[in-house]
Amino acid sequence: MKTRINKVIISGLFLMLISFSCTDLDSELYSELTPETEYTTSDSFLAGLLAAYNPLRSNFANDGYWELQEHSSETAVAPAKFGPWNDGGQWARLHQHQWENSAFYINNAWNDWSGGVSLCNRLIEEFEAAGSAEAEAGILELRALRALYFYFALDAFGNVPLVTSYVDAETNPSQVSSSETYAFIESELLEIIPIMSDVSGGDNYARMNSWAARALLARLYLNAETYTGTAQWQKAADMAQEIIDGGRYSLEANYHDNFAWENEGSAENILVSSNSVNNGPDFRMHLRTLHPLSAQTYNINAGTGPWNGYTAVEDFYNSFDDADVRKDIFITGQQFAADGTPLEDPAAADQVDSNGNPEPDGPPLIFTPEINELIPNAFGQAGARIGKYEFVNGMQFRMENDFTIFRLAEVLLIRAEALWRLNGSNGESVELIRQLRERAGLTAIDPITEDELYHEIQRELAYEAQARTIMIRFDRFNGEWWEKPASDPSRNLFPIPTNQLNGNPSLVQNPGY
Repeated sequence: MKTRINKVIISGLFLMLISFSCTDLDSELYSELTPETEYTTSDSFLAGLLAAYNPLRSNFANDGYWELQEHSSETAVAPAKFGPWNDGGQWARLHQHQWENSAFYINNAWNDWSGGVSLCNRLIEEFEAAGSAEAEAGILELRALRALYFYFALDAFGNVPLVTSYVDAETNPSQVSSSETYAFIESELLEIIPIMSDVSGGDNYARMNSWAARALLARLYLNAETYTGTAQWQKAADMAQEIIDGGRYSLEANYHDNFAWENEGSAENILVSSNSVNNGPDFRMHLRTLHPLSAQTYNINAGTGPWNGYTAVEDFYNSFDDADVRKDIFITGQQFAADGTPLEDPAAADQVDSNGNPEPDGPPLIFTPEINELIPNAFGQAGARIGKYEFVNGMQFRMENDFTIFRLAEVLLIRAEALWRLNGSNGESVELIRQLRERAGLTAIDPITEDELYHEIQRELAYEAQARTIMIRFDRFNGEWWEKPASDPSRNLFPIPTNQLNGNPSLVQNPGY
């Protein structure tokens, strides 16, 4: 079924291109398609809907929101390994909270959310003109998806333009407060959840339904104090309970099944961003994290790479108990070719870091959790590699794994944390977390301390584009960690990108930039 969805996405992009002139009322029309004539079949509606998900797919694939969430936190880093991943120091500055307003990953994240909102606004108005029952259902889904895009904007940038029209949108819209965007997302979701589809799977796979909308609302409530200054722990707990009581989703017995190469059968994943080896955006974690010689391990035929970039921060790797099956998301130790031959990197014999230290393991390709330095001469073998999303033999440029946005495990953690904040360590919080730890091969935590709760959440949700938000919620984001000094609280938000400020004079830069 994912093959059909990806084919429909491509046709949706075509429909968007040939109908785009309809949004400019003064332009000459080169197509006779109108909302009344374009959306006349189920496939044409589906193509339009799925096209609105393309910025979401980009959000977790192309140097944007994922990087902002993980590389600014204590979970991931891209050390400059004798040239690669220096990029003028941009990756180091992201890790050290010294990013620039013009950084490409910040601008990409802005373009993804704003482009997604604009697409949803246009399609909502076109579906309204179509005026069918199918269009009405599509409008509800698009409103939920638009709320998700606004959530990413709220989380990363704070005060953003709240644009909810396409044809009547201002040329240079002003920003609204974080509280106003929060209130809009909440009101939208509360209005549409009771009346939108709760169907998942088939043509509805990887699409917003009422359960995904509830999961978004639960996450919004969990972080309400960050966004508005007023905590909403009870609302977070109650919304999480609605999902649990719904019984639609269940924990996978094997944690790693949620991130498998073909993970569309997961009973735990509530919403994913669909990826395909056949079309972009390009989900390519294998190229970003593995060593060039790893191409021999997995018989990678990508035409380029791997690029030897993303690694785990050593302290985060060490926070996992050796008995924790979730620690298997990391790739460490001696690396081998597909035929079992130990791999060696001759270049390692000549690598000397800034302190005059040689690569300790020499030519044998051994991934070590230790990273000698962030910049400029990290050893090429340094750092545990990020293998949470399954790598398979014969990988090419893109990965097939669908990126998990919401899953039941997070819902359990939301309720557990909300109840813990309301009542301290309590029986239900202990039981909810016990379920996840038991699956991971560990025993329960009782009583639950703040430190244990924090680390359990980070380990369970590792590399799911949530690390920064979690750190901010636990007031840990501006502390010190490896190669990162204490930072100013203004870093809780990213700057409005320079390109956006230049293009819209109504925008006001965030404080501290």
